[in-house]
Amino acid sequence: MIGAGDRVDVVMDAYVEEDAYRVVMVGVFRPGQPLPAIPDGARRNVVQTWLEVPHSARVFALGRGQDA
Repeated sequence: MIGAGDRVDVVMDAYVEEDAYRVVMVGVFRPGQPLPAIPDGARRNVVQTWLEVPHSARVFALGRGQDA
């Protein structure tokens, strides 16, 4: 069970749409736990953080990247 103060991996999938980005929260997982497959057309973002510990951090950058 994951509890307050535990390190976790927050998983989000980002999709580029015609006039916007859509970000889908996949879930919060224990480090090293297998993650669901990345859906077609998505870019995966995994952020390591601590559950219920307040902080201010940039989660991910939206954009097509160099390989688009």
